[in-house]
Amino acid sequence: MVVAICVRLRCRGSGREVVVRAVVNSAYESSRPEILLPLSVVEELGLSRDEGVVVEKVLADGSRRRFVKVCDAVEVSVVTGDRVVGPVVADVLISERGRRVLISDSLASMLGIVLLDLREGLWCFRDELGVKVRR
Repeated sequence: MVVAICVRLRCRGSGREVVVRAVVNSAYESSRPEILLPLSVVEELGLSRDEGVVVEKVLADGSRRRFVKVCDAVEVSVVTGDRVVGPVVADVLISERGRRVLISDSLASMLGIVLLDLREGLWCFRDELGVKVRR
């Protein structure tokens, strides 16, 4: 199982918004808040690849892959049944082949997401530690 959460993305350029499920990936390391988006979500947001630069990332298995990166492209908020946390401004990595939305460790931290049990898909917000468990 994975920790998948509901996020609202707002494109800072077009103003368009989408709500999608995103996987919090502790192996996706970044120095700035980043979110990896498949092309379908990028197009829905009206985000232009022409605004980005090509970057090379080292994946969890050690392989290298190139992505288009658009800096400060979206505002990310976590949406749950009882609260909304965010927005946090994040860079977008555009995945030509991917199907999942992935949240980097830096973005997860800035959103206050704490992973409790990866196998069971349990998490909470930092201010809920010891009080609430989310699935």
